[in-house]
Amino acid sequence: MNSKSQKETAASLLKVIPAKWAVAIIAALIVYVLLQPRLNQWFGWNLPSVASLTGDEPAKTQPKKKADAKPSSASKSNKSRASTDDPELESIAPEQKKPEQKSPDKPKASSEPKNPPPSKSKASSNGTESSKTPSSTAKSKSPPQSVEDYLKEVGKNRFESPAGLIYKPGSEEGHRLKHIERHLRDIPERSGSHGVYEGSMVEFLIAIDDAVTRAKRKLKGTSMEEDDGAMVYEASFDKPIGFLGGETGKRKKNPKVKKMRVVIQDDAVITAFPF
Repeated sequence: MNSKSQKETAASLLKVIPAKWAVAIIAALIVYVLLQPRLNQWFGWNLPSVASLTGDEPAKTQPKKKADAKPSSASKSNKSRASTDDPELESIAPEQKKPEQKSPDKPKASSEPKNPPPSKSKASSNGTESSKTPSSTAKSKSPPQSVEDYLKEVGKNRFESPAGLIYKPGSEEGHRLKHIERHLRDIPERSGSHGVYEGSMVEFLIAIDDAVTRAKRKLKGTSMEEDDGAMVYEASFDKPIGFLGGETGKRKKNPKVKKMRVVIQDDAVITAFPF
């Protein structure tokens, strides 16, 4: 049907419809013509124009907006599992796993240094090894595993600790380190008291350094005094570091002790023991 015939049909319809209805229809069409583009713009509708309804203009459809693609949900964070015996483990998703990187092999340290100190033995108390350590000031992240690692040779049979204490030949045992080593074991038949350090020889040397260092700084729980040409340093620890041995200790049922006494003369350690 062409536009001319449509107009004629519309004119004939207007003649048949009462005048008041014709006026109302014309007013509605005018309002529709004015509001149609605004309604489409405001509400996103797709109302056809009057021209398209009468066939003069093809109806235009607005392209539908594509819905924004929703981002994929974020991957859940890896959960860690921990136990009292094993280190913390992380559960990693298969797609996130990275190939393990092998660290280059480190050269193995020689088992025997060129000039080892006289003593390398570990201490024990009554035949059992103790894991007790001195106070926190003497702890380190990577504690040395042997006397050779802790002491530095500064001369023939002369060794220096990190705190600057010197151990050299002397005493009935032939070397001060050998003499100090006696205080790693109890001597029940020894008259009087005999202080016994519970730990290894390395831990004993670390505790001696700690006691002297704190005493020189005059920290709480320490003291130092001169006695017959020697300096006597004493320091207490937070936890027991040994027990009282010898005949006196045996009679008292070997009580635990928290103090350390170190005697230094002529820049070298003469003796050291818990008391």
